[in-house]
Amino acid sequence: MNRTVSQTARILGVDVPQVKTWAWLFKNQLSSQANPVKGCPRLFTDPDVLALMHIAMHWEEQPDIEEIQAGLNCDDHRENPRYRQILYSHTPLLQEPPEDLDETWNHGIFLNGGGVEQYLELARSYRQSAEALLDSALKSREPRYWGYPVLFAYRHTLELYLKIIGEIQEPIHSLEDCVRLVEKRHNEKISSPVRGWITELDSLDPYGTAFRYADDQAGTLKYAEYWVDFTQLKFAFSLIFKMLDNAILRTGLMGRPSKQRG
Repeated sequence: MNRTVSQTARILGVDVPQVKTWAWLFKNQLSSQANPVKGCPRLFTDPDVLALMHIAMHWEEQPDIEEIQAGLNCDDHRENPRYRQILYSHTPLLQEPPEDLDETWNHGIFLNGGGVEQYLELARSYRQSAEALLDSALKSREPRYWGYPVLFAYRHTLELYLKIIGEIQEPIHSLEDCVRLVEKRHNEKISSPVRGWITELDSLDPYGTAFRYADDQAGTLKYAEYWVDFTQLKFAFSLIFKMLDNAILRTGLMGRPSKQRG
């Protein structure tokens, strides 16, 4: 993220002239934007701000410039936890994309208004999250603490898959309704036991709120108690998604733009 002189000064707790002085004195340790050509605004990158924090922390009435430069050349300031905390405390969640953004930037994601890059990417991302949550729950040996997030992630993934396969545009959340629309669209019944598992889950959570908000009034959770074996759940959903992936390939939906909403 790029910051103006005044924004940088506020982070450092100093005045603007002081920031400009440091930018000139330590120009070899800062980006070219910190000392731009005439007519261009002065901007500071995140590494620049971290470097300026190091300068500020070691600045004295009679500062040792060479010692500060030597410290900057070691690059320790870039990973200093204290400096990072200060920087992140003054950073918005949504930032302008960096000019040098490329495949090496693997610590975040690039959001744009064009939707997911590939068909099914969103559904499969939720699926990977659900599987990671389930594996963590099993490893923890305390799956009760993971129960609702796991079930919500799997249920939402399943809803997305069904809407994609059925090319469903209606804003519905019932899995059973989605199943019927899929079967109607392709004139083919979903086979057992997959269909049974889907309708079972729908009976617990017909509106997509039971696991999302701990809403036990909508489905059969209101009337009964159930045991969910996470090992069996992992097996069941592996089979469900294998069947749905095969259905996508068989029907030729791969690569077609998704219009489903809701």
